[in-house]
Amino acid sequence: MKSIDGSSINKIKRILILTSLSLIMMISCYVYHSYCTYKSIRVVVSESNVIEYGTANYDLGKLIKEVDGKVVSVKKDINPNVLGEQEVILEVEKNNVVREVPIVVSVVDSVAPTITIKNDTMTVTKGEEFNLIDNIESVNDSLDGNLNYLENVDNGSSNYYSISYSDDINSVGVHEITINAVDKSGNITVQKFNLEVVEPEPEPVYVAPTFANVDPSVYGNDVVSIAYSLVGSPYVSGGNSPYGFDCSGFVQYVYSLVGVGVSRSSYTQLYDGVGVSYADAQPGDIVLWGYGSTVTHSSLYVGNGTMIHAANPGTGVIISNIDGWLRGSGTQIVSVRRIQ
Repeated sequence: MKSIDGSSINKIKRILILTSLSLIMMISCYVYHSYCTYKSIRVVVSESNVIEYGTANYDLGKLIKEVDGKVVSVKKDINPNVLGEQEVILEVEKNNVVREVPIVVSVVDSVAPTITIKNDTMTVTKGEEFNLIDNIESVNDSLDGNLNYLENVDNGSSNYYSISYSDDINSVGVHEITINAVDKSGNITVQKFNLEVVEPEPEPVYVAPTFANVDPSVYGNDVVSIAYSLVGSPYVSGGNSPYGFDCSGFVQYVYSLVGVGVSRSSYTQLYDGVGVSYADAQPGDIVLWGYGSTVTHSSLYVGNGTMIHAANPGTGVIISNIDGWLRGSGTQIVSVRRIQ
């Protein structure tokens, strides 16, 4: 067997050492290059790195101003249904080197509440009670839901709406009303409407009709005149004199002054005289009121759609519009009786 001399061994050693050194240098260069590449990968976030709350699909490209490399995937995403700053982790590749780069994104609520009013102008009569809130249909925020009315607002208040005005809203005229709505994120909506306060309509003045062309023998002439002369008399239950009347006592008393007998109660007056339709009613006819066939009230027709009657203890003997009494009393005309 041929032996290897010492010089050959040394030569082999030198070759192995040089090869190892070359390999180490190559690896070192590769590692250094990869490290430098890794360190050079960066992402610059856009100045508008915000996402509106509830956005289902946002555009990642709009959040990034500049990227040194290529975004290959999103390792960690945000929850757009949670307000505040959140972290997105991107995987960015450059020269076959991949780096995870975190960026901060803000999920914000910038949508102001919505105010819906019923009418641009709310009209009320001076002296009547009213509530400005009645003209507001709803105050709602897409994130916070319905906002509640707050009368006293301070600097720490949120998620509310309030109402303000600058003049005396109880005076006659047009007043500007302002609604301010503030959600939890501080977004503000302002809505205005007008409050119009009008004078109350004057009470109708009833003028006693004249009967110059009516046959004097007809009781209606005198009955109507007497009835007008008693307007303002007090109401007294069971009364049938100027010291006080109830409804049927008033009718009986007026007819007694012209020498005609009429029964005492409203129910029995249903059978006095003869029945006529309301459409054919003449001054002096008795108008009986009630429910169905039950009589509860009696009055004297005085023409022009009006009647005189002892209405109640609060009013005494008054003149009333028959159509108005139909609407307001809840009763109906049961019968009209003509005393012959």
